[in-house]
Amino acid sequence: MKENTEQYTFIDLFSGIGGFRIGMELADFKHVFSNDYDKYANQTYTQWFGEDGHDSRSIWDISLDEIPSHDILCGGFPCQPFSNAGKKLGFSDPSQGNLFERIEQIVAAKRPKVIFLENVRTLVTHDGGRTMNIIDRKLTDLGYCGTREIINAKFWVPQNRYRVFLVYFLENQEAANYMQQDLISIKESYGKEAKKLSLILEENPDKSFELPKGTWLALQRHKERHKGKTGFGYSLIEDFSKCSNTLSARYAKDGAEILIKQKYWRRPRRLTLNEARALMGFDNDLAMKYGHLNGFPTDICSKAQHYKQFGNAVVPRIVADIAQKINKYI
Repeated sequence: MKENTEQYTFIDLFSGIGGFRIGMELADFKHVFSNDYDKYANQTYTQWFGEDGHDSRSIWDISLDEIPSHDILCGGFPCQPFSNAGKKLGFSDPSQGNLFERIEQIVAAKRPKVIFLENVRTLVTHDGGRTMNIIDRKLTDLGYCGTREIINAKFWVPQNRYRVFLVYFLENQEAANYMQQDLISIKESYGKEAKKLSLILEENPDKSFELPKGTWLALQRHKERHKGKTGFGYSLIEDFSKCSNTLSARYAKDGAEILIKQKYWRRPRRLTLNEARALMGFDNDLAMKYGHLNGFPTDICSKAQHYKQFGNAVVPRIVADIAQKINKYI
């Protein structure tokens, strides 16, 4: 451990709408490069942060020489191959499973001091733990010492959202050991209370967020047909003093995982886009730092795309808390 005044640099791979970037910059790291290949996520990203240092090409089409040197490689690499909401094909997923290979290549070429990754918690248990073992082995072979922890976002946002955070240090087992204790402390968030959903709900949401009659009836029929089975229903929230379920990328389809019982409305409603934004921790204080006086804009793409983007995002202030700990050891 040592005192540092230098501002370290980071790159943000699979950047989505910038949750990693916001968190890293909150912790006083300097952005030098980001990349995503999703057309609509890129539209949101560049509207929120500008185009400097952002590349919208496929990561495979960007040569290693075009990626600047950096101290920390950050990445919320695609989780669908490992997610409960996906097909769980893992590294055999033909479209996304091999993206970790590109991370390996960048790490081998650039040798960052730290690798900081995030994914769904099922990454740890996918394929009987073999997927996680492959990741560990590949990064160990490159000289990195790592640790990880599954953290629930409920102390930062009013949502039960479990994600695994992985931190690897270049040839520094001592730092990895200290980091493990820090991750446990962050996970436990001693003295903090889980956030309440009531904090982010709008008083007068627009009627357009009410579920169509057909969608609501279909959800009820589906739940009845699969009574007693896990994962075949919907979550209708009436007690706003608790956290919601996880906001997923499929939320636009029917909103099933987080339905709000709105007073005096005949049918439940989805979260508004502003509520979804707040549920993921993209709050107005953060927006102000990037010149958005009325919050991060949510009128850049279709509603469906914005819901998908929020469902795929990482909570910025969790990233910031972990990044502040990383900064102690590099």
